[in-house]
Amino acid sequence: MDTSNISHDSSVGDAVSEGTKNIAPVRDSMVQALALTAVCLGFFMILLDGSALNVALPAIERDIGGSIAALQWLVNIYTIPLASLLLTAGVLADRVGSRSVFLWSLGGFTAASLLCAISPNLLSLAAFRCLQGIAAAGLLPTTLAIIARTYPDPIARAKAITIWGATGGIALVAGPIGGGMLTEFIGWRSIFFVNVPIGLLALWLCWRHVRETATRDAESYDLPGQLLGIAGLALLVAGLIEGGSRGWADPLALALLLGCVPALVGFFVVEGRTRHPVLPLSIFRRPAFSASIANGFAFQFGAYGMQFMLAIFIQSYWGCSALRTGLFFLPFAVLWTFGTLILNRVWAGRGMCWLLTVGASTAAIGALLCTAIGDSDTWPVVMAGTALVGLGCGVFGPSCNGAAMAAIDKSFAGLASGVLNTSRQTGMAIGVAALGIALSASNSVGGARIGMIFVAACFVAIVALSRRYLTQL
Repeated sequence: MDTSNISHDSSVGDAVSEGTKNIAPVRDSMVQALALTAVCLGFFMILLDGSALNVALPAIERDIGGSIAALQWLVNIYTIPLASLLLTAGVLADRVGSRSVFLWSLGGFTAASLLCAISPNLLSLAAFRCLQGIAAAGLLPTTLAIIARTYPDPIARAKAITIWGATGGIALVAGPIGGGMLTEFIGWRSIFFVNVPIGLLALWLCWRHVRETATRDAESYDLPGQLLGIAGLALLVAGLIEGGSRGWADPLALALLLGCVPALVGFFVVEGRTRHPVLPLSIFRRPAFSASIANGFAFQFGAYGMQFMLAIFIQSYWGCSALRTGLFFLPFAVLWTFGTLILNRVWAGRGMCWLLTVGASTAAIGALLCTAIGDSDTWPVVMAGTALVGLGCGVFGPSCNGAAMAAIDKSFAGLASGVLNTSRQTGMAIGVAALGIALSASNSVGGARIGMIFVAACFVAIVALSRRYLTQL
């Protein structure tokens, strides 16, 4: 792949036109709907697994042991391979076909979920969670890539992406509530068992109704760059977790944090010099694309980092059960879904920039309201704040994805989706680590308040970037 032309809108498609195998787009509306159902179910499983796990963490700790750092590792041992391999999965989807990558990844995720459910100890659970993360890395970029090429019409594609985003909101409702109920009445293992029937249904739908996407030729998969990227992210997140647990002067924490610097610098050096990079740096010359990627990072840091931090706080410091914790997040999840399904579609004509600005502003106000958190008597204020965060995220969330996909040629749909989801998952990993540090480094109330200030700052950043770089969308 010649990356010299990627920075110009008119030449991105030309750069790969000779290596693209033209496959007729899927036009039959029923086939499109069933294909969309398949990829949405795959996306649903990924989010359901994460949001349900958050409320089940204390139950896992009681059953098989572990500290806050260990609980973070159950989240991050999944997130690290997911975030690290998204670029490779996105490029692979562009080269061998999104359907093939989606099918193999979905089968792997379903099998890994079953293994998590029958794990006898913390070590095996962590290992199988890692396998889940590897498989999820193949699912995330292929969902958006399949949508982008299944729906060639921009208006239809925007509606499909909104439905895809709404699936995330539904997972956020089903995750905390369903996860709390399953953990309370059946046990934490059931949150992994539930993925199996969903995965099998999605596999059948994909096999029957998803058509293979176009592919493009390339000479290299840039193994050195990918290995450096994986190492850099893994060392960074591990250093944040160990620093919060052991203290910032601990030799291991310092070694991990210092080790991530040369790995990440080396990654960008390799990507800037190799002829066939896994991440062509020239795509970031498009301000709209770069702003969308930064928005994705801030979105995931704020929304999902907040959910992890509050799930731990509510159960550990307020003494709530898993079920009550899930119910606490009900307004957050319901309003997220309402914002995505109703408000986002009603206001779609105002443009992505408007949706991003209004939605992120609403979420920032909600996060600031949550800084009133204290003892359990403050729950009404905190619940109202999280509800506003959910509403705002529902309004602007689909536009984070749509803006990134609109800013790059569809021949690079897999790469664009891979970069976007890498940014989002990296944001979630660092958000969980950083907000977990804030919660454990200070007193419980002070740490939670500091964490909510960080969350509000993320949403303010989305407003600023959108107003500056995305006014044409």
